[in-house]
Amino acid sequence: MLINNNIQAVTGAYNVSSTGGARRNGSVDRAHKADEVVFSSEAQTFSNMLQKLRGMDESRAEKVEALRQQVADGTYEVDSKSLADRLLDTRF
Repeated sequence: MLINNNIQAVTGAYNVSSTGGARRNGSVDRAHKADEVVFSSEAQTFSNMLQKLRGMDESRAEKVEALRQQVADGTYEVDSKSLADRLLDTRF
């Protein structure tokens, strides 16, 4: 960098205006506010469902195994009317 005896121009680049300092202080004050996390209603609903699932017992595994055995034996039967009613109730 070539400076042609223009010291005022060089030192002027390093001067800090008083308004700039005040602006920085304001931003520092805002940074000291506590952070806050807000969960959406969907996230809260999911969390509630997850807690309920964690509280369920493991007897469901026994039911699944019994149904698996019925399917393997060919003895599993589906009540199609009841199934259709449940699907419609769930959908509408």
